[in-house]
Amino acid sequence: MRSFEHFYLVEQRPGRWLIYHQVTDEPAGSIQRTPGGFRLTDDRDAAMGSFASLDEAMTGLYAVA
Repeated sequence: MRSFEHFYLVEQRPGRWLIYHQVTDEPAGSIQRTPGGFRLTDDRDAAMGSFASLDEAMTGLYAVA
């Protein structure tokens, strides 16, 4: 598990993480490693973008939360 300011990650399987809110423990989305980077999706599985790193994907989620 890796902590961020308002979210934390739980590895679901290798290359895929679920994102939860730190305070409410509610799902916030997921990140999946792909050949093109890290694909970020929201809690409804809608694509939010592809990022070069896990940290950039989390920053992308933070920007819209």
